[in-house]
Amino acid sequence: MKSIIAITLAAALLPNAALGDARPTLDDRANLHWVHQEVEIAGALDALVRRAISGFIVFRDISRVDPQSGSTIPDQTVVVRDDKIAWVGDAAAAPDITGATVIDGRGLYLSPGLTDMHVHTSSLSEQLLRLAMGNTSVRDMDGFPWMLETRRAIASGQLLAPTEYIAGTIITSYPLGGYSVVVHTTDDARTQVRNQAACGYDFIKVHNILKLPLFDAVADEAKRAGLDLVGHIPHDITIDHAVHSGGMRTLEHLKGFVSDRTLIVSDEDYAAALAGAQVWLTPTFYAATGAHRGDHPQQTLALPEMQYVPLRNRQRWAAETKFPQSSKGQALLDTALPLAMARLLPLHPHWLAGTDAAQYSFQVAGFALLDELVEMEQFGIPLPEVLRAATSEPAAALHRSDEFGSIATGMRADLVVLGSDPTKDLHAYRDNRGTVVRGMYLDQAALASALARLAAIEAEPDTDYRLDRRTVVALLQDLEKLAARHIALDAMHLTPAAASLVRLGYAKPAAEMEAAIARYRTGPCAEVTPEGGDD
Repeated sequence: MKSIIAITLAAALLPNAALGDARPTLDDRANLHWVHQEVEIAGALDALVRRAISGFIVFRDISRVDPQSGSTIPDQTVVVRDDKIAWVGDAAAAPDITGATVIDGRGLYLSPGLTDMHVHTSSLSEQLLRLAMGNTSVRDMDGFPWMLETRRAIASGQLLAPTEYIAGTIITSYPLGGYSVVVHTTDDARTQVRNQAACGYDFIKVHNILKLPLFDAVADEAKRAGLDLVGHIPHDITIDHAVHSGGMRTLEHLKGFVSDRTLIVSDEDYAAALAGAQVWLTPTFYAATGAHRGDHPQQTLALPEMQYVPLRNRQRWAAETKFPQSSKGQALLDTALPLAMARLLPLHPHWLAGTDAAQYSFQVAGFALLDELVEMEQFGIPLPEVLRAATSEPAAALHRSDEFGSIATGMRADLVVLGSDPTKDLHAYRDNRGTVVRGMYLDQAALASALARLAAIEAEPDTDYRLDRRTVVALLQDLEKLAARHIALDAMHLTPAAASLVRLGYAKPAAEMEAAIARYRTGPCAEVTPEGGDD
């Protein structure tokens, strides 16, 4: 039985699938060039797998980072077998390591892999950048069926990427341009939660606009489904109600502590609101990056990591530097957040490191998390708490403390080799000498090679992208190969690519591409917008 894209290939070769009179616009080139670049980045990730060391690995005479104590333990040996840590202890007492790949750890530090607890993945480039920066797990905070397919590819070893934990599509009462499911009644709310649970999402997320009865219905149905409730504290709902009645597990962006509409800091008793609850705060200070103006964005665009951002994005961001400063964004950074933090810091709540990175303006995945760690410390969170916020606390918040987040026997082998001590200076994570993700060791040379390849891909101008029948056929062949490995691309980007194919005279291939986009959105995995169409 032919796959959807195999049928597309046959259609692409038909005479009526040839280019029509329409000449490709720059948007057409950009839409289809994006798909081509994703295919190339998948190839870069595959090349990285081929350079990975796996099986039986020993890190000898290395300083082990212990997030719980906020200290390092010298002269340690850590043994990795397949995807698990098999032994940890003093180097002098190490077991027989005959046949292992031995990494000399003298002068180096071994940290648990980092977790970004608030991302919005839209490109394979983000997966590569995260790995290069020691980010071995992520929590995607607005899930779609194509993401679940990619999660399957990661879990089965078809795609090299951080381990994914995925929220259901945002539940709200206000449309977010295709990025949410909108509910108007308590029955709607319960149905959406049941559908998301059946679809396979890891937890349920709510957003700003959700009246109290709807919030309570979502919270109750999530509890019935055995899924945690996470996200924004909706307007007009207290922190206390969200945490104690709603059972929210993680609170994002300090919403509720600061009014999203007025930027006034809540006068609610924070201590009472958080007391006795298993709840974590993800402040996402990095999310304000796009609001900066003046010299800051120009300096950001000059950073070395900008070479890993698509040229089209860099050009757009450069134009945005001329926009006026948002007074609301500046007030949030200068006044509201510091005031809220001054009241939260003495309580020592459970913190999570998250970036909200989603290719928003001036953001670079992977590097984003390292910047967030520094910002968390600058906002007053003690360094040991910041370290835990990116390692052991995410595991605890996800009910997976026995799986990852620390370096101990039986844990998932997610590790970062560093040139300096992160318990003394969080900038140490910028000195990454190698990443271990699920037991695959990617050394510094392999990561550097992959980053160089990524930089070359992202530097390609859309104007130079060749767009003809042969290109389209080759592109669809490549997509079929990815689909066979369960690697799905962001439907929000594929949809305009399909529209460009229609405009250029490729109606049949476009129709099949649209069918491929929709194939994961069936049954309980379909999201419905207020207009009645699929997201």
